[in-house]
Amino acid sequence: MILDYIDNLELTDDEVGKHHDAVMALARLGEGLSWIYQQVSATEDQVRREAAKDNVQIAIVGGVLNHIPTGLLSCAFQWYAVSACNYAQLVGWLATLDSSWAKEYVTKVMPRLKKYRNKVAAHFALTTPSQDNEADLAASVMTHVIYVGSRLCAAALTPILPGATQEIHVSKDLAWSVTLAHERLVPRYWPSGPPKSSQSLRVPAQTTINLDVSWANLLGNGT
Repeated sequence: MILDYIDNLELTDDEVGKHHDAVMALARLGEGLSWIYQQVSATEDQVRREAAKDNVQIAIVGGVLNHIPTGLLSCAFQWYAVSACNYAQLVGWLATLDSSWAKEYVTKVMPRLKKYRNKVAAHFALTTPSQDNEADLAASVMTHVIYVGSRLCAAALTPILPGATQEIHVSKDLAWSVTLAHERLVPRYWPSGPPKSSQSLRVPAQTTINLDVSWANLLGNGT
């Protein structure tokens, strides 16, 4: 099984069987990422057509963005970033069984997505600051999706704050596009098309596995 067509990372058939659940997780993540891409791409195409009528190059609020599903898009960018980073880190781990290498692999393959994941998607920097200036913290919760460069982009709108001696700008460029990111990842991970996921359990011959299903707390007050 080829994990990464560009870096030539592979799993043998024996390794695929040994890591069945992880391989299935990759398939589900890959299918989900493709679905998010399709949803964002459809909205982006709609905005692009509207923008072309009046040669709109940048839209922040209103106008061509009036009817886009802002809440869904905001979540879609966050879902994509978290899921893509999970996908890449699992690929790196399966290829090497080395957690440190896997994390470095994510940084190499998708540096912008990883930064966005760390500062916005996994948790807002505002609530868990780490080496962030005031503009970084404010920007982390500005989950606007704007139109720029013919793409819908997240983290492309950032504040400029007054400072004691000079203006405070964000220290990290987190701007990115779901459609552009996905189109760049396709040749690496899914050159033959999006994966088909399934929900199955693998029980090797002449073995027994024990499983537990936890559901009781769903009936109580827990979330």
